[in-house]
Amino acid sequence: MMMTRQEKALWAAVIILAAGVLFMGSLIVIRGLKPAENVSESEEDQSGLDAVASFDGHIITEDQWIKELKRARGHEVLLQMLNQRAVEAEAKALQIQVTPEEIAERVKAEAAGYESENAYYQAMSAQLGLGPGDVRAEAAYQLTLEKIATVDIRISDDAVDHYLEQHQEEYEPKKQYELAWIKLKGRKEANRTLDRLEQGEDFGKLAEELSLDEYTRMQGGRLGVIEEDDPFIPEELLRAAEDLEAGDIAGPIQLGDEGYAVMRILNIVKTEPLSNAEIRASVRKQLSLNEAVPLTQLEAELRDKYGAKLITKATPKQGA
Repeated sequence: MMMTRQEKALWAAVIILAAGVLFMGSLIVIRGLKPAENVSESEEDQSGLDAVASFDGHIITEDQWIKELKRARGHEVLLQMLNQRAVEAEAKALQIQVTPEEIAERVKAEAAGYESENAYYQAMSAQLGLGPGDVRAEAAYQLTLEKIATVDIRISDDAVDHYLEQHQEEYEPKKQYELAWIKLKGRKEANRTLDRLEQGEDFGKLAEELSLDEYTRMQGGRLGVIEEDDPFIPEELLRAAEDLEAGDIAGPIQLGDEGYAVMRILNIVKTEPLSNAEIRASVRKQLSLNEAVPLTQLEAELRDKYGAKLITKATPKQGA
């Protein structure tokens, strides 16, 4: 399933928001430190201060913690709460529902670039602090918002046919690779790494020791499951993978001006082709979303429609 521009923008906003929360969390330690009234007291004796953390004789109280969270990201969280209520009200008015099967399909599509659906859940927990229930709830929200956005849009069969004539390759079955790599500075380092692999050293451990890619190093160099034309993976890796089998190791692979790589093919998967009905439904939805107002604009319109508003104290401070 293709991701629309609106979906990409929303996911980017979610990721930026989560990164901001993590960043501001570090500031809590700096700004929120308050000397204990008696630093010699035991933590049990400080329970009356409602402490949630302590460091070097200083405590952070629950009140300080909550105030900092509200100051830093309270506006965005409150706005999203209003969005959810407005979307729920509109869905009820339009008798729009999202089925468990649709939610499962959306989660499956989002997890397609991971080793498994469980790996996707683990990544969402580590990166965004979302549990499986949160992931499914977000999928349900996005699906509901999309249905509201496209409820009055009708796409003709001719429009679907025309799109397929122009973009048939998007729906052809694609090969998927489960890859791991070790990114290195130069050809000599890559050749030395290949020598160590030939001597029986473990690929994952060598990736942790040597790889320059900070995002995959501590996962044994794993890039996850990627499609053969993934635009976010170095083209040189994808070209090298075309002629390899599962278990093969290749290198040195020059990455333009970015150094060299040693790559291992962990697995190769051929995706099942979609039925004609599934393809046409996907195209119809894509074209409908292209015609719809941006989803963020729709959220704002729904808040206005149902009289949702932020109290003055909840609005962000100037310059914050």
